[in-house]
Amino acid sequence: MNVRYLASRAAIAAIFGIAFGFAGLPWWAAALLGVAVLAFFAVAPWSGRYVVQPQGGIAPLRSDERARAIRDKATRNAFVLTIFGVAGLVLVYGLILDAPVPVATLGGILGLAAIAYAVSDVCLRRLG
Repeated sequence: MNVRYLASRAAIAAIFGIAFGFAGLPWWAAALLGVAVLAFFAVAPWSGRYVVQPQGGIAPLRSDERARAIRDKATRNAFVLTIFGVAGLVLVYGLILDAPVPVATLGGILGLAAIAYAVSDVCLRRLG
């Protein structure tokens, strides 16, 4: 890994930590979030999602074609699940129960879509 990349990301993580501290978080929580930001920047190049391109300047992380294709397929899968879930809610609550749809049920559909995105993304990355 490029030392210059890690040094610049450490500076950005420190800025985030300081900003979290000024936002009112306790010092230990701000430091922990700063370390989490640095950990993201350290793991991102090896995750398969991003490629470090030094010519990118302050934003050297880029997605390649494979990563974009996987992200698009995972997004499509989550969207299809959301559409089917909402359609099911319309059928159940509109035709069968004749009652308003509880907000928690819609939140559950969106939560399932987020989980479906994450699982689909991981599976597609491992298959390809």
